Amino acid sequence: MERKITIEEAEIYHEDYQIRMLQANHIEGILPVKGRGADGNSYYDYDVSGKLSIKALYERNPIRGEDIQTFLKRFLTVVKETEKYLLDIHCILLKPEYIYYADEEYYFCYYPPGGGNLWEAFHGLTEYLVKQADYKDQECVRMVFLLHKETMEENYSLEKLVGECLQGGEDKSGEKNPDAGSELNYEYDKSEHDWITEQEMGSAIMKETENMWTPVKRFLNRRKKSKWGDWDGLYIEEEEL
Repeated sequence: MERKITIEEAEIYHEDYQIRMLQANHIEGILPVKGRGADGNSYYDYDVSGKLSIKALYERNPIRGEDIQTFLKRFLTVVKETEKYLLDIHCILLKPEYIYYADEEYYFCYYPPGGGNLWEAFHGLTEYLVKQADYKDQECVRMVFLLHKETMEENYSLEKLVGECLQGGEDKSGEKNPDAGSELNYEYDKSEHDWITEQEMGSAIMKETENMWTPVKRFLNRRKKSKWGDWDGLYIEEEEL
């Protein structure tokens, strides 16, 4: 049975090249979408049959390190494919309710009216990842805090950042580096620390406590750059994808 979600825009519908491009091509990782107009509004219908939003998925289960790795690989592929078809990458929605999962793959809504900024949206998503992370998974903790910190920087390379996350604690020979992540080698005591202070997006993510934040900050503060500014485009080194 077909299942869909609809996003409504309060403006007269105009079918531009984006919708035609999306309907004429199968773009990897992008959900099928149809646009229509009614009563002066625009409607975009997405086929999500057999899929579950990550908002619903990770309300039931914490996000694991392997989930983040799979997501990041897919996200880079989707960005590259979007550019390949001359579509605007800033129209990729990165809110948890618009990202879907099925059969170990993630799927994204492409929203033609756009109006957002991919880098800001991705940073917002990293806040969600921090909030929903599995704190028993040390590699997961390393990745979510690295993503959250680095996406606050100006002109960061998304591809290099993802590469660093995927590399993890492996050295160039593929062997695990015993020193990698040693500063994060501690356990989280959930009986003493209330990690999640609110259950809704936009709420405070965590309570800062000394034995949690000190080693994390020591690990992440190795990189110090200027803060967010304006971006001219996505920096992707094609040969490293």
